[in-house]
Amino acid sequence: MDTTIEDQIENLPEKTGVYIMRGEEVLYVGKAANIRERVRNHLQASKSDPREALIIGGTKRIDYIVTSSEVEALVEENILIKQYRPKFNVRLRDDKTYPYLKLSLEEDYPTLTIVRRPKRDGNRYYGPYADVAAMRRTLNTLRRLFPLTACKYDPKKPRRRPCIYYHIGLCSGVCAGLISRDEYNERVKELILVLEGKAEMVVEKLRKEMLEASTNLEFERAAIVRDRIASLEKTLPGVTVAFPEPIDLDVLGLAKTPSTACVQVLQVKAGRLISSECFELNTQGAEESEIIESFIKQYYSRRMTPPPEIVVSTKPKDVKTIQDWMFERFGVETTISYWAKGRKRRLTRLAVENAKTHLEELGSRERRNLEGLKELQEALGLEDTPKLIECFDVSTLAGKISVGSMVAFMNGEPLKSRYRRFRIKTVVGQDDPRMIGEIVYRRYRRLLEERAELPDLIIVDGGITQLNSARKSLSDLGLELPIVGLAKRLEQLYLPKRPEPVELKKDSEGLHLIQRIRDEAHRFAISYHRKLRVKNEISNRT
Repeated sequence: MDTTIEDQIENLPEKTGVYIMRGEEVLYVGKAANIRERVRNHLQASKSDPREALIIGGTKRIDYIVTSSEVEALVEENILIKQYRPKFNVRLRDDKTYPYLKLSLEEDYPTLTIVRRPKRDGNRYYGPYADVAAMRRTLNTLRRLFPLTACKYDPKKPRRRPCIYYHIGLCSGVCAGLISRDEYNERVKELILVLEGKAEMVVEKLRKEMLEASTNLEFERAAIVRDRIASLEKTLPGVTVAFPEPIDLDVLGLAKTPSTACVQVLQVKAGRLISSECFELNTQGAEESEIIESFIKQYYSRRMTPPPEIVVSTKPKDVKTIQDWMFERFGVETTISYWAKGRKRRLTRLAVENAKTHLEELGSRERRNLEGLKELQEALGLEDTPKLIECFDVSTLAGKISVGSMVAFMNGEPLKSRYRRFRIKTVVGQDDPRMIGEIVYRRYRRLLEERAELPDLIIVDGGITQLNSARKSLSDLGLELPIVGLAKRLEQLYLPKRPEPVELKKDSEGLHLIQRIRDEAHRFAISYHRKLRVKNEISNRT
């Protein structure tokens, strides 16, 4: 042990605050009631704990911030972890902010949209959602069942004809004055009930409405309501009644391996189980108590309001400080219970089992990813396994609006913090190879300027011409990085200085992985292109 580190520990204050253990980069950020004592514990633990040994062994300098309370230390710790992303802190795997569904109640005609950052602005937010694809499916279903407004409109200047979204059943026709304010508000109330797990109340209300319409001989209206009931019952999943009384609580179940953990969050609202989400964390060998405490801090810092009770399968290190922090942040009392009794215990057991199942599936996925990366290394003749892969794609419509995208995968999984989008600046018309060359040049010029990590492998969507254009851009920057072109039609890989393309076996994990990466780049480019196209159409109308 370097004596200078021991000297630094002895010079740390015996006060409440946050400490930052630095090597070449920030290795670990922690909070403590007594900074010196807590860091000294790291030193003692390093003699028997491999993770602590790595932290202490890599530490060259220890900084600290003294705070007025443990709650303030917790807040500061959270900020620093987000800022530095330390290697040995427990972190949510996809550190990009998880999405929410936002119901914009502050607007005259509320809409349901996806947002990344909830605000205290009078609107309602539902989430966060770990499974983004499932959330988008839910949003599409709700928009179909409860069409609100889907277009930009001026309520003072109604259109003569409704928008295209009205004709495909995704808009209520507000833009053309086809729905009254009262009708619209009723639809919003129904949507809120469904979002809060009370779909059966909406069905009951609609049944009464259908009966009333039939009694009044309004058979066409009765048929429309009947069809809405059928769609609701067919599309929306049944709600599990978890408690006979209308209580609100979250249940957190933890499962872990030495490097990874999963926390299953079950949300109960008004006694109904309305949501089940699983979150993955990088743990670097941390203990369960540290993992669950870190998760609670990260997860609830993103929530609008915590429930009155959080039931956990693993007791956090510092329950009181977390409860005090929640009260200061949200203004509500929250109790953290460890393996509560009765129905709560059964739900906790269910959450743990779900977390274990997810962890097993994750392990299987990681093994397939590793196999795919090894296959790529061998097929492409790479010296090392390509852990960090970046893939480029372009999208254009008749050469008018051209965009590029770049996605990144680390160990076979999306690394969304490195995703980038590009507006094409130097190419006019439809010229995919030159557009690929432009965005490759811009990407790696930026990385060189920032002295950031370069990828182990670059993939460009396209054949030999796209590959050569990307290679020229790299050459202009003085870079020589492993790069391949993936031709869509035959799924062939084009390599520099190789006359014939490489073909991976159709059932190989390597091909499946590279297709997944290419498809994600394509999706990302198309979504950006669509967004700009809609924005352009709206500006042309106004």
